Amino acid sequence: MTWLDYGAIAAYFVGLVAISLLVKGKIRNSSDMFIAGRNSSWWLSGVSSYMTVFSASTFVVWGGVAYKSGLVAAVVGYMFAVAAVPVGLWIAGRWRKMRIDSPGEYLAIRFGKSTVNFYTIAGIVGRGVHTATALYAVSIILSALTGLNIWIAILILGTVTLIYTVIGGFLAVLLTDFVQFAVLLAVVLFLVPLSFKEVGGVQVFLDNARQIPGFLSGTSQTYTWLWLVLWAVLNVAYLGGDFPFVQRYISVPTRKDAQKSIFLVGALYILTPLLWYLPAMIYRVLVPGPGMDVDPAAMTTLGESAYVEMGKRVLMNGMLGIMLAAMLSATMSMVSGTLNVYANVFTCDIWGARHKNAAESDKIRAGRVFTLVFGLAITAGAMLIPFAGGAEKVVVTILTMILCPLYIPSLWGIFSRRLTGKQLMIAMLASWAVGFTARFTVPAEIIRPSLIESISGSILPIAILSVMEIVSWRKGLVAPGAEAVLAISDPDSDRQSTPEMKAASRAYSDLAISCFCATIGVVALLLTVLLIAGDPKTVAAKGIVIWFIAAIVVVVATYLAYRLLRKK
Repeated sequence: MTWLDYGAIAAYFVGLVAISLLVKGKIRNSSDMFIAGRNSSWWLSGVSSYMTVFSASTFVVWGGVAYKSGLVAAVVGYMFAVAAVPVGLWIAGRWRKMRIDSPGEYLAIRFGKSTVNFYTIAGIVGRGVHTATALYAVSIILSALTGLNIWIAILILGTVTLIYTVIGGFLAVLLTDFVQFAVLLAVVLFLVPLSFKEVGGVQVFLDNARQIPGFLSGTSQTYTWLWLVLWAVLNVAYLGGDFPFVQRYISVPTRKDAQKSIFLVGALYILTPLLWYLPAMIYRVLVPGPGMDVDPAAMTTLGESAYVEMGKRVLMNGMLGIMLAAMLSATMSMVSGTLNVYANVFTCDIWGARHKNAAESDKIRAGRVFTLVFGLAITAGAMLIPFAGGAEKVVVTILTMILCPLYIPSLWGIFSRRLTGKQLMIAMLASWAVGFTARFTVPAEIIRPSLIESISGSILPIAILSVMEIVSWRKGLVAPGAEAVLAISDPDSDRQSTPEMKAASRAYSDLAISCFCATIGVVALLLTVLLIAGDPKTVAAKGIVIWFIAAIVVVVATYLAYRLLRKK
């Protein structure tokens, strides 16, 4: 890496902090701090949800799957698009229809205070370790490319994320997610044609890819059609019930906005998965490796570094730094979203329950203190991952089995009038007990571990809850919380946005698009300078570079013209 690459990364970090300082003055109360005053536009909420799914595993773990197994990695991504459909039709709007300021408020009303504490503790521990693992994984990439000590890399990433989340709250999370989306999109859209050029063109890639058994198939020995169906079911629960996504559904003005936000996530997951994994797939043709049947461990190692190696091979000075910034942004988005949503639950439903008459300034302060403490704990946890053997995949597997059964019962309670808080906790504990017992006792020759994980995270809790539902129905029982939820129905959720709401949403949207245009504008400027300076890699890909710069200029000019016409 050169000084231009380091400069690009530094500029990216400075930009994130600058955005948080820019929006700090807009935070007047806890609603602004945690749900943007319900003034987030549907598309800003949707892009933020889309970025929340990302982490370093998108490029490292699933990039490795794309290198080893090919097209199936993209098909796994397409399952998010499938899952977004039922969430948009039946779930997202129901969250917005309730007048709640946090997901924990719904849990307290529907299932009782003990359920909120149970969920919050399980979520903080599970999400905290999961997020720490992702932070550690992306720090390895930063360390490998820059030569930084792994501890320093973790501290830098954790500190920057903490600063902009603590200062700017949820609005900073939304805006930085959009900037991170700009960085990610710019790098991948540039990397894909350069990768095809390196391999000799699309037809050469396809001809060679067909020679690799199963490489262009939609399934593999590990990721079968049954596994993909179960994965889609898991993602319905994930997108529909995980706290960070719920927070985005309740941050928009109306129920229809919540629905449109998740439909946007689905649309993006129709358009983008193949783009993300093409560079790793093309790298397999360029560097075949020893083959899975010869040395699986070597193939895994080579695959997990495929994205970085492809970038090093074709990207010019400065753009490699921007690619690294894109990888960092994916994980930092997930970290910031986790910090803010659990600060929301803590402030509104745990600390707030004991300080019911607290001033808004005290609530904001409590939220920032929790964000800081939780963020420091996640950063410290990332530093402890190597002492646990660095077994990221094992940790992620365990956490998947812990977290997924959390989502399904809370969603079940939205549709069912019979499920109680006690039944909910029993269902989760039973799912964990049976799932972990099967995972570590059933031989892999009988059932694949990945299939056990999927069944225990989706089918098992649904089966347990179904039995509970039938028993309660036969007894004629109705949970007290089901009636209480009716009292928090929001009549404004189905109304047209008022001029004031539209003005607030437009202000946030304008700020987000301005940051987006500034980000891609910097990328175009960097490429222009490299082209004028005669950088060898830039000159070699002159045609691609010019088209890319022209596309950015058109996008920025169109937005500026729109703002000018709207002003007149």
